[in-house]
Amino acid sequence: MKFGKKFLFVVIAALVLVVASCGNNENKPDEPKEPDTYTYKSWTTALGSNWNPHAWETNADDAILSYISSPFMTMSIKDSKEGVYQWVYEMATEVVDTTKENYKDLEKYGSQLPEGETAAQQTAGYVFDIKLNPEAKWENGDKITADDYVESMKRLLDPKMKNYRANLYYAGESAIAGAAEYYNSESPIYELAINLDTEEIADADQYYINLNAAWALSSSYSITKLYEMGYIYDSQDDPETEEVEETAYGETYYNELLEQKNAYGYVPVTEENQEKVAYVINQFLAAFDESAYNEDGSLGVYYWTLVYYISGIGEKVEYDSVGLYKVDDYTIRYVLKTYQDVNYFYTSLTSTWLVNIELYDAGLDTSGELVTTNYGTSKRTSMSYGVYKIESLQEGKQIVFTQNEEWYGFEKLEDGTLYSETNFLVDGKKVQQYQTNKIVIDVMDEATAKQQFFVGELTDYSPNADELSSFTLSDQLYKVDETYTMSFFFNTNLAMLKTMDESKGNTNSVVLSNTNFRKAFSLAIDRAEFATATAGYKPAYSLMNDLYFYDVYNDPTSKYRATDEAMQAVVNLYGVKYGEGEIYATLEEAYKSISGYNLTEAKALMVTALEELTEAGLYKAGENIHIRIGWAKGALTSDDNAQLALMNKYINAAAKEAGFGEITLEAIGNINDRYGDVPKGEYAIGYGAWGGAAFYPFRNFQVYMDPDQYDLNEAANWDPTTEELTLTVNGEEYTMTYQAWSNSMMGTGQFATADFETKLAITAQLEEIYLKFYYRIPLCATTVCTLLSYQVKYYTEDYNIMYGFGGLRLMTYNYSDAAWADFVEEQGGTLTYN
Repeated sequence: MKFGKKFLFVVIAALVLVVASCGNNENKPDEPKEPDTYTYKSWTTALGSNWNPHAWETNADDAILSYISSPFMTMSIKDSKEGVYQWVYEMATEVVDTTKENYKDLEKYGSQLPEGETAAQQTAGYVFDIKLNPEAKWENGDKITADDYVESMKRLLDPKMKNYRANLYYAGESAIAGAAEYYNSESPIYELAINLDTEEIADADQYYINLNAAWALSSSYSITKLYEMGYIYDSQDDPETEEVEETAYGETYYNELLEQKNAYGYVPVTEENQEKVAYVINQFLAAFDESAYNEDGSLGVYYWTLVYYISGIGEKVEYDSVGLYKVDDYTIRYVLKTYQDVNYFYTSLTSTWLVNIELYDAGLDTSGELVTTNYGTSKRTSMSYGVYKIESLQEGKQIVFTQNEEWYGFEKLEDGTLYSETNFLVDGKKVQQYQTNKIVIDVMDEATAKQQFFVGELTDYSPNADELSSFTLSDQLYKVDETYTMSFFFNTNLAMLKTMDESKGNTNSVVLSNTNFRKAFSLAIDRAEFATATAGYKPAYSLMNDLYFYDVYNDPTSKYRATDEAMQAVVNLYGVKYGEGEIYATLEEAYKSISGYNLTEAKALMVTALEELTEAGLYKAGENIHIRIGWAKGALTSDDNAQLALMNKYINAAAKEAGFGEITLEAIGNINDRYGDVPKGEYAIGYGAWGGAAFYPFRNFQVYMDPDQYDLNEAANWDPTTEELTLTVNGEEYTMTYQAWSNSMMGTGQFATADFETKLAITAQLEEIYLKFYYRIPLCATTVCTLLSYQVKYYTEDYNIMYGFGGLRLMTYNYSDAAWADFVEEQGGTLTYN
């Protein structure tokens, strides 16, 4: 599929040349032949600097870690034609649920049980035995045993280190029972000040700012308290800073504060730095504008953030209270804090916490407030147990990986090359894996990468949106759907909209406070046409697209969007009728008819919206409207401008006949944090995406309803922590806050252990109800487009979310390195991919 006719001809011609050459040398003595090499050449704008599995932070760090480590298990292809995946064991040989046999561990380590139930009643989902691969070794040949894993976890959770990645194991779905208590042993416990009542706040001696959070968004209660304490004031009260640009001033203070943060990442609000903290908290805020307040004069919920006080010091806890321990030399036992389905536990095992204890401890530094290690920051301080190892590293320039001959999957052939076949069947047979024997990653900018790709020096390149149209017909262009849905999200807070009209460049943006106006806007959008102005995106009519699966591990066809519950939610949203006497006979037919576009209804809704807005005294018929949209972090592209032109066409087509004046939507680029700026009142509309958690759609609404875990893009619109919702579940009515509903199917939530039918019913109702607020209008689902060199080919041309195209593992080569160099030379040194 991916090779054009021209390329096939070149391959045949090359083969003819090889045959002719062999004939000319038939009388010459044989010469030793060097083994073929196969090098994957990639690029990055910056190399990772810390690939310690306990502390890595960036994608670049993770990329390095992925080459030199192996997970307990992963997924690969079972049947590429049918798109069937399989779990594949790597550093584990078996994972067994032993909850029933080890229920006493739930009591010993403090697992959280469903209300009213005992440990003895739990038969699954809490305790898992991980059988380890006895062939696994470090790159120096030392065997890897259960002790390595237990000691690695002990260091990951070490309260004296506060490792960045520890949160994966002391909190969240895969939290180990007892891990949080050990992690906080003899450590300050930082509590959110926003959760305190007035009396408790008054008793707190000191406040602390998490700088990352304070920079992005600020807490209404913390601002109130700091103002009362005299720590916040308007810049006009300080003549020395009166003429200083506040943004720049805030950045200067922010950088100075970074140098003052303690070992736990917090800056104390002391007398010495109170002014700097105040400016950082006020950064990007109109804290003294009208928009900062609700109608009753109180500060709005949209300012909530991570402002802390120390509630105490954790008790001393030993590691033996942590539910991750050795059973025998090649078995570890993992005791979960909360129930987790076995397949989701498998997912947590696709990453690991393993470190080489000798190197890790050799790099310890105990001179600071917290202990640190230099493990995984250089070739010298790294120890591979993966398919590849670091051969060389030039900081800021290049990293090179070669095959790790101690990896359990390799055998050495007579010519010295390393060869490996899958220990599982792919399409009914074992196939070669990891043919790539070298990986070279160079640091370069995008322009250089493009040039290098087209002269054969890189194996992949991702065209930008402006270039993409040139390669849409290329056999080498791979297009992959993502879970992310691009949407417009709104600030509907009337007081803030008024301020934006007065001082933020808008005119009559108050119309967005009207639900019918926003609904009409949504129905006026021709999403199929809009997608043509994007980099290959697809129209979206709901929050979750076809990549979300509710039981993917047992049923690879279990798409959330294909369920009756999910289809009904969208059919209800768009008001499509079906059944006897209707145009559509079935729910599925009604669902498939939806395009999200209904200009007739949009026009009618605009008439209603105009009546409501004029009646409320918010808008006068015929007045023009100008609304700035927080559109992009970078500069606007030609694609962005094309999309904006369509949006202006759509909204005016719906509103003009109703009596609204000319509506102008203005896209703003180069915005540091558009997601935070919308709820703060800088923009009335934002353009951005949410996605992820494709295999567990039941947690999706946390990003819209749980401010304790996420910064809500729509925070200015409502308070999901107090607003309540009544849903009917299995014939019974239940009332909870929106926040509680979003968490109800996770951890110790009321429906965490419910069957899929129950969870589907809850999730679909939440999706329908939330979309009917029109706080967020879905537009299109994103894709990733990559050009792949003719030198290589993926195992399958049919993408599957579980295994991609087969990945580097099953990738094969059309040319060895030497043959590829000859081919590029034959093409005149420049390759064509369109």
